[in-house]
Amino acid sequence: MQKRVLPVLFGTLLLDMIGIGMVLPIIPIIFTDPTSPSFLLMGYSVQMQYFIAGLVTALFGFMQFIASPILGEISDVYGRKKLLTLGVGVLAVSQLLFGFGIEIASVALLLFSRIVAGLAGANFSIAQATIADVTLPHDRAKNFGLIGAAFGIGFILGPVLGGFIAHAANNPAAPFWFAGLLGICNVIFISLFLPETRHNKSAAQKFHFLKGIQNIKDAFQDKDAAPVYLSSFLYWCGFSFFTSFIGILLVNKFSFDAAGIGIFFGVVGVWIVITQLFILRILTRKYNERQILRYSILLMAAAIALYPFMPTVMFLYILLPILSVPQGLSMANMQALVSQSVSEEKQGAALGINGSLVALSQGAIPLLAGVGGAFFGVTAPFIAGGVLVASAWAVLFLRRSS
Repeated sequence: MQKRVLPVLFGTLLLDMIGIGMVLPIIPIIFTDPTSPSFLLMGYSVQMQYFIAGLVTALFGFMQFIASPILGEISDVYGRKKLLTLGVGVLAVSQLLFGFGIEIASVALLLFSRIVAGLAGANFSIAQATIADVTLPHDRAKNFGLIGAAFGIGFILGPVLGGFIAHAANNPAAPFWFAGLLGICNVIFISLFLPETRHNKSAAQKFHFLKGIQNIKDAFQDKDAAPVYLSSFLYWCGFSFFTSFIGILLVNKFSFDAAGIGIFFGVVGVWIVITQLFILRILTRKYNERQILRYSILLMAAAIALYPFMPTVMFLYILLPILSVPQGLSMANMQALVSQSVSEEKQGAALGINGSLVALSQGAIPLLAGVGGAFFGVTAPFIAGGVLVASAWAVLFLRRSS
């Protein structure tokens, strides 16, 4: 079954990520670039522009934080395929809502659409559970790397398509009509080709809507796994500072338009894909997760902190592989390390806990980045991001050494 499920799941996640990635070059333009004819916040202060840009990004993560563990529990009862299909369909609707919100210049509708998108985007936890259903323990790092590869290719195609469709149509809403259509195609694709992997379904149970908060508590009650959970949380917090503010840096310091931002994220994605499909597989033959993370996390921390100090666009691109390759290595190996830190019967719970930590970082950090950027300038989020990623390294390795 593994050979049948993994390619189909990869295609599903890829289409999902392309749709999600399309928003990346649009948010900085419509919320923080007063020179753009697509700018929606005329009359707002710069501080409020940064705050709203951060809030739009943060709502997606906060909703994932709430929904991810609940969807994981529901998929245990009703099956992975049904929930994945529903999530992809609702995500398509959210993309159409975002496009309509741009057309009518409604910030309220844009915020609402991101809430819906976050609830639907939580289907990544179902994808992880699906991979766990069909994967042997020694293949986990490699197969979880498929999520990273889909993430990376989505980073290539999503932002590039989003930027160029917006540029060609001279309308920032146009990418979201395309993303909605892509989501509908994805629903059909899942329905036709993805088999159900959860055959021993759990009995119906009461679902806990504050499960995400309980997961945070559980993460730090397991003395053996707590350092790994903490490191994963700090790592994703640091990376979220980068992803939530890099578009704003590109617009404000280097005058990028939507197409330019799309190309930048596309190059990030190229490096992540090369890492996940080739470099990761080569390194995991010789080195274990901790050995790889010892170097990849530190390189990533340094690259994030250096970004706002790059003097020209050329240097931005020179620094990209120093960020993207370690990020690709760290993402897959951190997931595998979380999986290894708990017993076999706790695998599902561990994935849910880690998913909640990641979603919390992607919810809280963009908001903090928006506030920090508003009051301390565009450099502050990158310094904070570098420090947090370095702290993730310290939790894993300095504590272990001591």
